[in-house]
Amino acid sequence: MNVARIPIPNLQLLQKGPKMEHFSPKIVEAVETVKTSPSVQRAFDYVKDHLEETIRDQKELVLIEAPTGHEKAKAERYLSMLREAGLDDIYMDEHFNVIGKLHGTGNTGCSVLLEGHLDTVFSFGDVKGIETDAEGRIHCPGICDDTRAIAANLAVLRAFKAANLRPVHDIYFCGTVCEEGLGGMKGMAWTLDQLKDKTNLLATISIDGATAEIFYANATGMIDLEVTIEGPGGHAWTACERVSAIHTAGLAIAEIAKIVPPKDPKTTLTVSLIEGGQAIHAIAQKAVFKINARSNSQAALNEIEEQIYHAIRRGVEIEQKKEGGEGELSLSIEKTLDVPAGSQPDDAAIIQLAKLATQAVGRNYKFLPGGCTNTNMSIERGIPAVTLGRGGEEYGTHTLKEWFNPKGVYACEQKSILMLSVLAGLDGVIAPLDKA
Repeated sequence: MNVARIPIPNLQLLQKGPKMEHFSPKIVEAVETVKTSPSVQRAFDYVKDHLEETIRDQKELVLIEAPTGHEKAKAERYLSMLREAGLDDIYMDEHFNVIGKLHGTGNTGCSVLLEGHLDTVFSFGDVKGIETDAEGRIHCPGICDDTRAIAANLAVLRAFKAANLRPVHDIYFCGTVCEEGLGGMKGMAWTLDQLKDKTNLLATISIDGATAEIFYANATGMIDLEVTIEGPGGHAWTACERVSAIHTAGLAIAEIAKIVPPKDPKTTLTVSLIEGGQAIHAIAQKAVFKINARSNSQAALNEIEEQIYHAIRRGVEIEQKKEGGEGELSLSIEKTLDVPAGSQPDDAAIIQLAKLATQAVGRNYKFLPGGCTNTNMSIERGIPAVTLGRGGEEYGTHTLKEWFNPKGVYACEQKSILMLSVLAGLDGVIAPLDKA
Protein backbone atom coordinates (compact mmCIF):
# COMPACT_ATOMS: atom_id res chain seq x y z
CA MET A 1 0.00 0.00 0.00
CA ASN A 2 1.27 3.48 -0.88
CA VAL A 3 0.89 5.71 2.15
CA ALA A 4 0.13 9.36 1.46
CA ARG A 5 1.74 11.74 3.93
CA ILE A 6 0.36 15.02 5.23
CA PRO A 7 3.03 17.73 5.11
CA ILE A 8 3.21 20.37 7.83
CA PRO A 9 3.29 23.85 6.29
CA ASN A 10 4.33 27.11 7.89
CA LEU A 11 2.13 27.95 10.84
CA GLN A 12 -0.70 30.38 10.41
CA LEU A 13 -3.00 32.15 12.82
CA LEU A 14 -6.04 29.95 12.47
CA GLN A 15 -8.45 29.75 15.36
CA LYS A 16 -9.14 30.57 18.97
CA GLY A 17 -8.39 28.19 21.81
CA PRO A 18 -8.20 29.45 25.36
CA LYS A 19 -6.17 32.20 23.67
CA MET A 20 -5.29 33.04 20.08
CA GLU A 21 -3.01 30.26 18.89
CA HIS A 22 -1.06 29.43 15.78
CA PHE A 23 -1.95 26.03 14.35
CA SER A 24 -0.97 24.23 11.19
CA PRO A 25 -3.98 24.19 8.83
CA LYS A 26 -3.14 20.60 7.91
CA ILE A 27 -3.23 19.48 11.54
CA VAL A 28 -6.51 21.31 12.09
CA GLU A 29 -7.91 19.63 8.98
CA ALA A 30 -6.65 16.22 10.14
CA VAL A 31 -8.26 16.58 13.57
CA GLU A 32 -11.55 17.67 12.00
CA THR A 33 -11.48 14.77 9.53
CA VAL A 34 -10.85 12.22 12.26
CA LYS A 35 -13.28 13.75 14.75
CA THR A 36 -16.16 13.72 12.27
CA SER A 37 -15.50 10.23 10.94
CA PRO A 38 -18.44 7.93 11.74
CA SER A 39 -16.09 5.13 12.76
CA VAL A 40 -14.20 7.39 15.16
CA GLN A 41 -17.48 8.63 16.56
CA ARG A 42 -18.37 5.00 17.24
CA ALA A 43 -15.08 4.61 19.11
CA PHE A 44 -15.82 7.78 21.10
CA ASP A 45 -19.24 6.41 22.00
CA TYR A 46 -17.73 3.06 22.94
CA VAL A 47 -15.42 4.44 25.64
CA LYS A 48 -18.25 6.57 27.00
CA ASP A 49 -20.81 3.76 26.99
CA HIS A 50 -18.36 1.21 28.44
CA LEU A 51 -16.97 3.43 31.18
CA GLU A 52 -18.37 1.12 33.86
CA GLU A 53 -16.32 -1.75 32.41
CA THR A 54 -13.20 0.42 32.35
CA ILE A 55 -13.66 1.41 35.99
CA ARG A 56 -14.16 -2.24 36.87
CA ASP A 57 -10.77 -3.01 35.26
CA GLN A 58 -9.23 -0.11 37.15
CA LYS A 59 -10.51 -1.45 40.46
CA GLU A 60 -9.24 -4.96 39.73
CA LEU A 61 -5.79 -3.73 38.74
CA VAL A 62 -5.34 -1.38 41.71
CA LEU A 63 -5.80 -4.31 44.10
CA ILE A 64 -2.75 -6.01 42.56
CA GLU A 65 -0.06 -4.17 44.45
CA ALA A 66 2.95 -3.15 42.36
CA PRO A 67 5.64 -1.20 44.22
CA THR A 68 8.38 0.00 41.89
CA GLY A 69 10.54 -3.00 41.01
CA HIS A 70 7.81 -5.49 41.96
CA GLU A 71 5.37 -5.22 39.05
CA LYS A 72 5.30 -8.85 37.88
CA ALA A 73 1.85 -9.83 39.18
CA LYS A 74 0.15 -6.73 37.81
CA ALA A 75 2.04 -7.07 34.53
CA GLU A 76 0.85 -10.66 34.11
CA ARG A 77 -2.78 -9.69 34.64
CA TYR A 78 -2.50 -6.66 32.36
CA LEU A 79 -0.97 -8.79 29.62
CA SER A 80 -3.90 -11.20 29.81
CA MET A 81 -6.39 -8.31 29.65
CA LEU A 82 -4.73 -6.86 26.55
CA ARG A 83 -4.62 -10.29 24.93
CA GLU A 84 -8.31 -10.85 25.66
CA ALA A 85 -9.02 -7.48 24.05
CA GLY A 86 -7.34 -8.66 20.84
CA LEU A 87 -3.87 -7.14 20.97
CA ASP A 88 -1.35 -8.86 18.69
CA ASP A 89 2.30 -9.88 19.25
CA ILE A 90 2.06 -9.27 22.97
CA TYR A 91 4.79 -10.23 25.41
CA MET A 92 6.30 -9.41 28.79
CA ASP A 93 10.01 -8.63 28.80
CA GLU A 94 12.62 -9.52 31.41
CA HIS A 95 11.85 -6.34 33.38
CA PHE A 96 8.06 -7.07 33.31
CA ASN A 97 7.21 -4.35 30.80
CA VAL A 98 4.14 -5.42 28.83
CA ILE A 99 4.40 -4.67 25.11
CA GLY A 100 1.93 -5.49 22.34
CA LYS A 101 1.14 -4.35 18.83
CA LEU A 102 -2.01 -3.47 16.92
CA HIS A 103 -0.94 -4.17 13.35
CA GLY A 104 -1.31 -1.38 10.82
CA THR A 105 -2.71 -2.00 7.37
CA GLY A 106 0.12 -0.22 5.58
CA ASN A 107 3.07 -2.46 6.54
CA THR A 108 5.04 0.79 6.76
CA GLY A 109 7.53 -0.22 9.44
CA CYS A 110 6.43 2.86 11.40
CA SER A 111 4.51 3.03 14.65
CA VAL A 112 3.05 5.14 17.45
CA LEU A 113 3.10 4.12 21.13
CA LEU A 114 0.49 4.55 23.89
CA GLU A 115 1.54 3.70 27.45
CA GLY A 116 0.89 3.99 31.15
CA HIS A 117 3.07 2.78 34.01
CA LEU A 118 2.28 -0.28 36.12
CA ASP A 119 4.10 0.66 39.33
CA THR A 120 2.87 2.74 42.24
CA VAL A 121 4.68 4.54 45.07
CA PHE A 122 3.15 2.36 47.77
CA SER A 123 4.56 -0.57 49.75
CA PHE A 124 3.03 -4.01 49.95
CA GLY A 125 0.20 -3.93 52.46
CA ASP A 126 -0.75 -0.29 51.91
CA VAL A 127 -3.76 -1.27 49.79
CA LYS A 128 -6.45 -2.47 52.18
CA GLY A 129 -9.38 -2.42 49.78
CA ILE A 130 -11.61 -0.07 47.79
CA GLU A 131 -14.30 2.24 49.09
CA THR A 132 -16.71 4.31 47.02
CA ASP A 133 -18.26 7.32 48.74
CA ALA A 134 -21.69 8.87 48.30
CA GLU A 135 -20.41 11.15 45.53
CA GLY A 136 -19.06 8.21 43.52
CA ARG A 137 -15.41 8.87 44.30
CA ILE A 138 -13.24 5.73 44.48
CA HIS A 139 -10.83 5.67 47.43
CA CYS A 140 -7.71 3.49 47.23
CA PRO A 141 -3.95 4.13 47.15
CA GLY A 142 -2.85 3.97 43.51
CA ILE A 143 -6.34 4.29 42.04
CA CYS A 144 -5.17 7.33 40.05
CA ASP A 145 -1.42 7.12 39.57
CA ASP A 146 -1.16 5.26 37.32
CA THR A 147 -3.74 2.47 37.46
CA ARG A 148 -6.28 4.73 35.81
CA ALA A 149 -3.94 5.09 32.81
CA ILE A 150 -3.48 1.41 32.08
CA ALA A 151 -7.24 0.83 32.38
CA ALA A 152 -7.91 3.76 30.03
CA ASN A 153 -5.45 2.44 27.46
CA LEU A 154 -7.12 -0.96 27.58
CA ALA A 155 -10.42 0.79 26.81
CA VAL A 156 -8.78 2.57 23.85
CA LEU A 157 -7.72 -0.78 22.41
CA ARG A 158 -11.22 -2.19 22.82
CA ALA A 159 -12.67 0.90 21.14
CA PHE A 160 -10.36 0.48 18.13
CA LYS A 161 -11.52 -3.11 17.80
CA ALA A 162 -15.21 -2.42 18.38
CA ALA A 163 -15.34 0.46 15.89
CA ASN A 164 -13.17 -1.40 13.35
CA LEU A 165 -10.59 1.40 13.31
CA ARG A 166 -7.70 0.14 11.21
CA PRO A 167 -4.53 2.18 11.68
CA VAL A 168 -2.13 2.53 8.77
CA HIS A 169 0.97 2.52 10.97
CA ASP A 170 1.30 0.03 13.82
CA ILE A 171 0.21 1.10 17.31
CA TYR A 172 2.02 -0.26 20.36
CA PHE A 173 0.16 -0.53 23.67
CA CYS A 174 2.51 -0.78 26.66
CA GLY A 175 2.42 -1.07 30.42
CA THR A 176 5.80 0.06 31.70
CA VAL A 177 7.63 -0.54 34.97
CA CYS A 178 9.93 1.51 37.21
CA GLU A 179 8.47 4.96 36.55
CA GLU A 180 8.11 6.10 40.14
CA GLY A 181 10.79 7.20 42.61
CA LEU A 182 14.22 5.71 42.11
CA GLY A 183 12.81 3.71 39.22
CA GLY A 184 13.62 6.86 37.29
CA MET A 185 11.52 5.99 34.20
CA LYS A 186 13.80 3.05 33.43
CA GLY A 187 10.87 0.94 32.22
CA MET A 188 10.11 3.42 29.46
CA ALA A 189 13.79 3.61 28.54
CA TRP A 190 14.02 -0.17 28.32
CA THR A 191 10.87 -0.29 26.18
CA LEU A 192 12.09 2.35 23.74
CA ASP A 193 15.48 0.68 23.45
CA GLN A 194 13.80 -2.64 22.60
CA LEU A 195 11.55 -1.11 19.96
CA LYS A 196 14.24 0.87 18.14
CA ASP A 197 15.38 -2.26 16.32
CA LYS A 198 11.82 -3.35 15.49
CA THR A 199 10.10 -0.21 14.27
CA ASN A 200 10.46 3.44 13.32
CA LEU A 201 8.72 4.93 16.34
CA LEU A 202 7.21 8.24 15.25
CA ALA A 203 5.67 9.44 18.52
CA THR A 204 4.74 8.35 22.04
CA ILE A 205 1.73 9.21 24.16
CA SER A 206 1.92 8.61 27.91
CA ILE A 207 -1.03 8.86 30.29
CA ASP A 208 -0.02 10.28 33.66
CA GLY A 209 -1.14 13.28 35.70
CA ALA A 210 -4.48 14.76 36.60
CA THR A 211 -7.48 16.01 34.59
CA ALA A 212 -8.51 15.90 30.95
CA GLU A 213 -7.12 19.39 30.32
CA ILE A 214 -3.52 19.22 31.48
CA PHE A 215 -0.74 17.85 29.32
CA TYR A 216 3.06 17.89 29.38
CA ALA A 217 5.40 17.91 26.40
CA ASN A 218 8.74 18.92 27.89
CA ALA A 219 11.10 17.14 30.23
CA THR A 220 12.26 18.31 33.64
CA GLY A 221 15.54 16.53 34.36
CA MET A 222 16.38 15.26 37.83
CA ILE A 223 19.32 13.86 39.75
CA ASP A 224 19.50 12.33 43.22
CA LEU A 225 22.83 12.20 45.02
CA GLU A 226 23.75 10.23 48.15
CA VAL A 227 26.71 11.70 50.03
CA THR A 228 28.57 9.61 52.59
CA ILE A 229 31.24 11.11 54.87
CA GLU A 230 33.24 8.97 57.28
CA GLY A 231 35.88 9.73 59.92
CA PRO A 232 37.61 8.11 62.90
CA GLY A 233 35.04 9.07 65.51
CA GLY A 234 35.81 9.03 69.20
CA HIS A 235 34.69 10.12 72.66
CA ALA A 236 33.07 13.56 72.68
CA TRP A 237 35.36 14.68 75.58
CA THR A 238 38.60 12.77 75.40
CA ALA A 239 38.86 12.78 71.57
CA CYS A 240 37.46 16.26 71.10
CA GLU A 241 40.10 17.30 68.54
CA ARG A 242 39.08 14.70 66.01
CA VAL A 243 37.22 15.57 62.83
CA SER A 244 33.50 14.85 62.82
CA ALA A 245 31.51 13.32 59.96
CA ILE A 246 28.37 15.20 61.04
CA HIS A 247 30.19 18.54 61.39
CA THR A 248 31.56 17.96 57.89
CA ALA A 249 28.12 17.19 56.53
CA GLY A 250 26.81 20.38 58.13
CA LEU A 251 29.59 22.44 56.58
CA ALA A 252 28.97 20.86 53.18
CA ILE A 253 25.24 21.53 53.40
CA ALA A 254 25.93 25.14 54.40
CA GLU A 255 28.04 25.49 51.25
CA ILE A 256 25.26 23.92 49.15
CA ALA A 257 22.81 26.42 50.63
CA LYS A 258 24.87 29.24 49.12
CA ILE A 259 24.18 28.01 45.58
CA VAL A 260 21.63 30.15 43.74
CA PRO A 261 19.92 28.11 41.00
CA PRO A 262 18.70 29.98 37.90
CA LYS A 263 15.03 30.90 37.75
CA ASP A 264 14.96 30.58 33.97
CA PRO A 265 15.29 27.79 33.06
CA LYS A 266 13.64 26.77 36.32
CA THR A 267 16.19 24.86 38.41
CA THR A 268 15.92 23.68 42.00
CA LEU A 269 17.95 21.81 44.57
CA THR A 270 17.44 20.69 48.13
CA VAL A 271 19.16 18.56 50.74
CA SER A 272 16.27 16.27 51.51
CA LEU A 273 17.48 13.68 54.03
CA ILE A 274 20.30 13.46 56.61
CA GLU A 275 21.35 10.91 59.20
CA GLY A 276 24.49 9.95 61.09
CA GLY A 277 26.34 9.47 64.31
CA GLN A 278 26.35 6.53 66.68
CA ALA A 279 25.85 7.98 70.17
CA ILE A 280 24.98 11.29 71.79
CA HIS A 281 28.32 11.39 73.63
CA ALA A 282 30.45 10.54 70.61
CA ILE A 283 32.06 12.27 67.66
CA ALA A 284 30.23 11.01 64.61
CA GLN A 285 32.03 8.38 62.57
CA LYS A 286 29.58 8.55 59.68
CA ALA A 287 27.04 10.93 58.16
CA VAL A 288 24.86 10.44 55.08
CA PHE A 289 22.75 13.04 53.36
CA LYS A 290 20.79 13.09 50.13
CA ILE A 291 20.25 15.77 47.53
CA ASN A 292 17.60 16.26 44.86
CA ALA A 293 18.20 18.68 41.97
CA ARG A 294 15.93 19.39 38.99
CA SER A 295 15.94 21.61 35.94
CA ASN A 296 14.09 22.15 32.70
CA SER A 297 17.50 22.42 31.01
CA GLN A 298 20.10 19.66 30.84
CA ALA A 299 22.89 22.25 30.62
CA ALA A 300 21.63 24.00 33.77
CA LEU A 301 21.27 20.65 35.55
CA ASN A 302 24.84 19.73 34.65
CA GLU A 303 26.07 23.09 35.93
CA ILE A 304 24.20 22.84 39.24
CA GLU A 305 25.57 19.32 39.71
CA GLU A 306 29.13 20.60 39.37
CA GLN A 307 28.42 23.36 41.88
CA ILE A 308 27.06 20.79 44.33
CA TYR A 309 30.20 18.67 44.04
CA HIS A 310 32.38 21.73 44.63
CA ALA A 311 30.33 22.74 47.69
CA ILE A 312 30.60 19.27 49.24
CA ARG A 313 34.35 19.13 48.71
CA ARG A 314 34.66 22.61 50.21
CA GLY A 315 32.83 21.46 53.35
CA VAL A 316 35.15 18.48 53.73
CA GLU A 317 38.18 20.73 53.23
CA ILE A 318 37.06 23.18 55.94
CA GLU A 319 36.59 20.42 58.54
CA GLN A 320 39.78 18.62 57.57
CA LYS A 321 41.88 21.79 57.86
CA LYS A 322 40.38 23.14 61.08
CA GLU A 323 42.82 23.93 63.86
CA GLY A 324 43.74 20.82 65.77
CA GLY A 325 41.74 18.58 63.45
CA GLU A 326 42.84 15.00 63.93
CA GLY A 327 42.10 12.01 61.71
CA GLU A 328 41.25 11.57 58.07
CA LEU A 329 37.86 12.06 56.43
CA SER A 330 36.62 10.02 53.48
CA LEU A 331 33.99 11.17 51.01
CA SER A 332 31.86 9.27 48.52
CA ILE A 333 29.12 10.68 46.27
CA GLU A 334 26.78 8.27 44.52
CA LYS A 335 24.33 9.36 41.85
CA THR A 336 21.27 7.23 42.58
CA LEU A 337 18.97 8.76 39.96
CA ASP A 338 19.66 10.47 36.63
CA VAL A 339 16.65 11.51 34.53
CA PRO A 340 17.45 13.58 31.44
CA ALA A 341 16.01 17.02 30.75
CA GLY A 342 14.86 18.16 27.33
CA SER A 343 12.34 20.19 25.40
CA GLN A 344 10.34 20.39 22.21
CA PRO A 345 9.43 23.55 20.29
CA ASP A 346 6.17 25.06 21.50
CA ASP A 347 4.88 24.82 17.93
CA ALA A 348 5.87 21.15 17.51
CA ALA A 349 3.21 19.21 15.64
CA ILE A 350 2.54 16.83 18.53
CA ILE A 351 1.96 19.77 20.88
CA GLN A 352 -0.43 21.36 18.41
CA LEU A 353 -2.20 18.02 18.07
CA ALA A 354 -2.55 17.61 21.84
CA LYS A 355 -4.10 21.07 22.11
CA LEU A 356 -6.51 20.52 19.24
CA ALA A 357 -7.46 17.03 20.44
CA THR A 358 -8.29 18.43 23.87
CA GLN A 359 -10.53 21.05 22.30
CA ALA A 360 -12.10 18.44 20.03
CA VAL A 361 -13.42 16.48 23.02
CA GLY A 362 -14.88 19.62 24.57
CA ARG A 363 -12.15 20.59 27.03
CA ASN A 364 -9.84 23.61 27.34
CA TYR A 365 -6.24 22.54 27.18
CA LYS A 366 -3.58 23.55 29.71
CA PHE A 367 -0.01 23.00 28.52
CA LEU A 368 2.17 22.90 31.63
CA PRO A 369 5.89 23.73 31.48
CA GLY A 370 8.36 21.06 32.43
CA GLY A 371 7.14 17.77 33.81
CA CYS A 372 9.03 14.66 34.88
CA THR A 373 7.25 11.70 33.25
CA ASN A 374 8.00 8.86 30.85
CA THR A 375 7.93 11.50 28.11
CA ASN A 376 11.44 12.47 29.27
CA MET A 377 12.82 9.25 27.83
CA SER A 378 11.22 9.81 24.44
CA ILE A 379 12.40 13.41 24.23
CA GLU A 380 15.96 12.35 25.11
CA ARG A 381 15.86 10.01 22.10
CA GLY A 382 14.45 12.65 19.77
CA ILE A 383 10.98 11.06 19.60
CA PRO A 384 8.04 13.50 19.64
CA ALA A 385 6.06 12.86 22.81
CA VAL A 386 3.33 14.10 25.11
CA THR A 387 1.94 13.06 28.47
CA LEU A 388 -1.83 13.48 28.78
CA GLY A 389 -3.78 13.66 32.02
CA ARG A 390 -5.85 10.69 33.16
CA GLY A 391 -9.13 12.49 32.63
CA GLY A 392 -10.80 12.83 36.00
CA GLU A 393 -10.91 14.69 39.28
CA GLU A 394 -8.19 13.41 41.61
CA TYR A 395 -7.09 13.95 45.18
CA GLY A 396 -4.16 12.82 47.29
CA THR A 397 -2.01 11.06 44.70
CA HIS A 398 1.05 9.50 46.34
CA THR A 399 -0.81 9.42 49.67
CA LEU A 400 -2.90 6.76 51.41
CA LYS A 401 -5.91 9.07 51.03
CA GLU A 402 -5.85 8.96 47.22
CA TRP A 403 -9.21 9.03 45.46
CA PHE A 404 -10.51 9.25 41.92
CA ASN A 405 -13.79 10.60 40.54
CA PRO A 406 -14.73 8.72 37.34
CA LYS A 407 -17.31 11.26 36.19
CA GLY A 408 -16.64 12.18 32.55
CA VAL A 409 -13.16 10.63 32.50
CA TYR A 410 -13.69 9.07 29.07
CA ALA A 411 -12.38 12.36 27.61
CA CYS A 412 -8.91 10.90 28.21
CA GLU A 413 -9.67 7.85 26.07
CA GLN A 414 -11.29 10.00 23.38
CA LYS A 415 -8.19 12.22 23.15
CA SER A 416 -5.99 9.16 22.85
CA ILE A 417 -8.17 7.70 20.10
CA LEU A 418 -8.09 10.96 18.18
CA MET A 419 -4.34 11.52 18.51
CA LEU A 420 -3.46 7.93 17.65
CA SER A 421 -5.73 8.12 14.60
CA VAL A 422 -4.11 11.32 13.32
CA LEU A 423 -0.57 10.13 14.00
CA ALA A 424 -0.94 6.59 12.72
CA GLY A 425 -3.58 7.29 10.08
CA LEU A 426 -6.78 5.31 9.57
CA ASP A 427 -7.37 3.11 6.56
CA GLY A 428 -10.17 4.63 4.49
CA VAL A 429 -10.29 7.80 6.62
CA ILE A 430 -6.96 9.66 6.69
CA ALA A 431 -3.28 9.14 5.87
CA PRO A 432 -0.72 9.31 8.71
CA LEU A 433 0.62 12.67 9.79
CA ASP A 434 3.89 13.30 7.99
CA LYS A 435 5.88 14.34 11.05
CA ALA A 436 4.92 14.50 14.73
